[in-house]
Amino acid sequence: MCEANAYLEENGREVLLMEGVFVVKTEAGPQGERVVLENIFGEQRVIDAELSRISLMEHKIVFQRNP
Repeated sequence: MCEANAYLEENGREVLLMEGVFVVKTEAGPQGERVVLENIFGEQRVIDAELSRISLMEHKIVFQRNP
């Protein structure tokens, strides 16, 4: 499987949001676009953030808060 862990950049460090993420999608939210994460267990998490970077070698997806 090719899942990754999702992190949020906060105060210069990466805080784990969700492990085993295999779906990342955007949807319209009340304040604009937001990100929906889904992991291998079917759990979902919605965040108001934008993509910062993806490292396929590290299996890592990093987001930063929307301005």
